[in-house]
Amino acid sequence: MNEGIELLKLLAPVILLEFLLKIFCLVIIRKDKVKYFPKTVWVVIILLVSTLGPLSYLLFGREKY
Repeated sequence: MNEGIELLKLLAPVILLEFLLKIFCLVIIRKDKVKYFPKTVWVVIILLVSTLGPLSYLLFGREKY
């Protein structure tokens, strides 16, 4: 039981960062122009594909101005 709490304490910052990254991507996708997929597909990717979804949107899905 105590090991589970210790593990949760270690993973809490990672879980929080992933959650904030998803929120950030969902906020900026509203204003951005996207490429490769429609915005709805990017939203699904951001929400369902762990950390790689938001990172792939930030690296590949945004139009460069």
